[in-house]
Amino acid sequence: MTKPRDGAIIGFGNVAANGHLPGWRERSDFRIVAVADPEPQRRALAAQLIPGVRTYAAGDELLRRERLDFVDVASPPTLHAPTVIAAAAAGVHVLCEKPLTTAVSEYRAVRAAVERAGVVLYTVHNWKYSEAFRAARQLLAAGTLGALSSISFETARDGCAAASHDNWRVRASVAGGGILVDHGWHAFYLLLALANEQPRRIRACLERRRYVDAEVEDTALCAVDFPSLSGEIRLTWAASERYTRWRVVGDDGYLEINDDEFVVQDKRSRYARRLASALSAGSHHPEWFAGVIDAFRQELDDPAARGVNQAEAECCLMMLNLAYASGAQASRPLDVPGRGDWF
Repeated sequence: MTKPRDGAIIGFGNVAANGHLPGWRERSDFRIVAVADPEPQRRALAAQLIPGVRTYAAGDELLRRERLDFVDVASPPTLHAPTVIAAAAAGVHVLCEKPLTTAVSEYRAVRAAVERAGVVLYTVHNWKYSEAFRAARQLLAAGTLGALSSISFETARDGCAAASHDNWRVRASVAGGGILVDHGWHAFYLLLALANEQPRRIRACLERRRYVDAEVEDTALCAVDFPSLSGEIRLTWAASERYTRWRVVGDDGYLEINDDEFVVQDKRSRYARRLASALSAGSHHPEWFAGVIDAFRQELDDPAARGVNQAEAECCLMMLNLAYASGAQASRPLDVPGRGDWF
């Protein structure tokens, strides 16, 4: 039997404990041997959940003392870049929670570090492994809807997700942004995957409706123009109910996903079914993480597969930065530069 790859989780908050760890525990080809988190209670929880795990207060100490094959970076967003750079310098492969980074300048340093080290950098785009997305992609591949004309994603939440100890998601210095960082990054990579085109223009409107004294936006409307179709992303933490809705429209029909309801209308008939779970059920989605691990392993094992996820994350970062720039300029539409001019 092949020896499992040894890894560590850096940042043992709710996402790591409830979303990532259940997936790692199901694997025989990977094992978590160490955890780093600055909070003693989170380290104690890690020791309780992972028998024999070694715990550290800081990621840099962990990287100095452990011999690892990979790290799972699940710390708040503004800590991602320095952690990835340190892991790359140690020659360790990196699986990183979204957003990979929120600043272009940080990403330039990250990209240079992983290129020098020759390690894999893989961002957690877990919504691509949901039942809803897999079914939607299969439908589009079959050509059921014809040529696409529009794709929209709507996410409504009655407040932002709880952090492990404080409301860091509304602090710009920790989160790097508001709902556009938290939920918008998911919508960006889903939109890119379904459109299968590079975006040409972005405009955004950002608001503070509930967290009026926060440092970040709690509501965002983002319009994305592609060569042959349009995209729309609606996000808010200021809703009175919780739901997630997707709509894909083509020349021959449309697809609507309303949490666990999957509806297809084509030229001949209407088809509806229930998904196994609703898109808005929970915040951590451990059932999707197995697909993330499989894709990460593919990049580790197959050099020809490397870089696809990183290129997707680069596009998400560019879209995120242009959306914030548009919002700061009274929703002025901004052109997306050619990929060669991004970084």
